[in-house]
Amino acid sequence: MNKLTKAQFIVVIILSLLSAIEPFSIDLYLPGFLKISQTFNTDLKNVQLSLSFFLGGFAAGQLFWGIISDRYGRKLPTIASLIIFILASVACIYSETIEQFWTARFFQAFAGCAGVVIARAVVNEYYSADQSMNVFSLLAIIAGVAPIVGPVAGNFLISHFVWQSTFVTLVVLGIICLLAVIFFLPETRIVTEKVNTNLMADFKEIVKNSIFVKYTLIGSLTYSILMIYLANAPYLIMEYGGLSSNTFSSIFAFNAIGLILGAWLANSVLSRWWTVEQIIKYTIYFGLAWTAAFVVMCLLKEPIQALLVPLFFIVLTLGVLFPTTTKLALAPFTTNSGSASALLGTLQLLLTFIISAVTNLIPADIMSLTAYSLLACHILYLACYFIKEEKQTI
Repeated sequence: MNKLTKAQFIVVIILSLLSAIEPFSIDLYLPGFLKISQTFNTDLKNVQLSLSFFLGGFAAGQLFWGIISDRYGRKLPTIASLIIFILASVACIYSETIEQFWTARFFQAFAGCAGVVIARAVVNEYYSADQSMNVFSLLAIIAGVAPIVGPVAGNFLISHFVWQSTFVTLVVLGIICLLAVIFFLPETRIVTEKVNTNLMADFKEIVKNSIFVKYTLIGSLTYSILMIYLANAPYLIMEYGGLSSNTFSSIFAFNAIGLILGAWLANSVLSRWWTVEQIIKYTIYFGLAWTAAFVVMCLLKEPIQALLVPLFFIVLTLGVLFPTTTKLALAPFTTNSGSASALLGTLQLLLTFIISAVTNLIPADIMSLTAYSLLACHILYLACYFIKEEKQTI
């Protein structure tokens, strides 16, 4: 692996901060739902809707910032998005009604997602093919750290201060990112004479690339599996397993470490023996085997202590697949990296929504539904993996 220069390492830190904005914007305020509902004199369902508005803004914003960053470079759109993010976070602090809070959360996500989208494009442009795998793995590790640190930090803030302190923290994070981008982030967009202003034409050109389609689908299924796990883990561990909330937090943190371990294995261990394509193939087979074991254990009504073993290894495979599929999905793109990154993120959310909607229609108990959903995703993994690749650079 090529070692990073000092300047490249500084950019890694900036990209890490930008990538942390979205998960921390979700995880920090979760422990404050009850206090937020009391402040706005509303029920918890309306507070939970603020998360839906956030995800909606996140999905819409990715397409916008991806195409904007391809047109005007990576740096200026990032600066603009961070200013909007800071203002939206301030609006969250001073919201007087739940409707105002919903609106502020939407624009907070709409702006905050630019960091995630543009960070992926910058990695694809600024680092060599060998280095990019290392950086994508680091960004995946951050995604694994957030579920551990976010709720703990949020709980501390809400326990010692008002719930608005979580959004003050996000304002501070936004300001730090803004200053770092202004003074230290280089412009990485590759300038060409061609300036295509047709958004749909851009996306049409991108989805014609079979490599992008193949690894975006695999990456989207990976994201879907993570959401299935996050949505059903509380039931499996606390309701079915009968374990306490404190034990649940410990198990949740331990599995998040599995996500981090997977990203480290992909970058530092497996890459020594196999190509990125081989790592993905063998990881899919590995995950399918553990998912089959999980399904059998669910059918046999095994205790939660037994179910946690395959669950850990399933989550570990996600840590391997997130950086590897992102690297390969974006590898064919030069001038259109921002649009490709935005489309990748949007398709992840879209496929996750479709899978969630379809599985919720299945008349089955939560345990069976979880098992069959995971198995279906892993079978789809295999179908996607055998999509024929045609080399093409855009």
